[in-house]
Amino acid sequence: MSGKAHVWLVGLLACTVSGCGGLGFFSVYNIKYTDINEASTRHRLRSLEQRFEVLNGTYQIGVPDALNINVVDHPDLSGSYEVRPDGNISYTLLGDVYVEGYTPMKLAKTLETRLENFVKKVEVLVSVTGFYSHQCFVFSRDRNNGREMRFTGDMSVLDLMAQSGGWTRQAYSSRIRLCRDVNPEKVEVYRIRADRMMRGDFSTNIMVRENDVLYVPATLLAEIGYAVEAVLYPVNSARSLAQTAGQLPYAAGQGSQDYRQRQSSSY
Repeated sequence: MSGKAHVWLVGLLACTVSGCGGLGFFSVYNIKYTDINEASTRHRLRSLEQRFEVLNGTYQIGVPDALNINVVDHPDLSGSYEVRPDGNISYTLLGDVYVEGYTPMKLAKTLETRLENFVKKVEVLVSVTGFYSHQCFVFSRDRNNGREMRFTGDMSVLDLMAQSGGWTRQAYSSRIRLCRDVNPEKVEVYRIRADRMMRGDFSTNIMVRENDVLYVPATLLAEIGYAVEAVLYPVNSARSLAQTAGQLPYAAGQGSQDYRQRQSSSY
């Protein structure tokens, strides 16, 4: 390697490490992480009944979620419903019922109270069959993109990563972080150890909340590659443009020659 190339590479490495032009590799160390023990993790909600109880008590129905309402022993009052843009569903006997912002558990109790005017000792079960109104986000530095994911109310970090396509070798799997905007004055950031999950340690498999942001940073070598690609992009673009422009005169001349030949043959 020549002296100039060595100096250029060292300068590029320093620029990348310092965070020049974007999120630097070592910028992750400046993050103040929230204690992982303060978050709910999947292994703390092992019971399926516990998980559904949390979901039914916390998930807020929105537009255009799909619902299944089951009235025990009354199939004529049971059915599937979609939340309309005005936040209502059209329900038998009751007409329009406003459901936006209700949890499945609260909606079930509301329907029970209103149906008691028509049916005695009614039991209502409400479940969300289509989660379309809430979302969370995945930003992957190794994939250079961001994705909006549907939030189901019962999702862990591992679920979210799997649905978004996982991560590549360029990802810094031990420094993945989950960012949670609790309120305008508080943001929680959790360090996710995906590398340990692959070895069976799920202590950082946090339960995701609505609007959470999962960020997958890149490794040092990947950051250098991205920086080199950014530096060479104008050069490669100019080269492609020059190659295209170099082909135009030949193509235009060839077209004119073919046109003249067709004209002369017609006489």
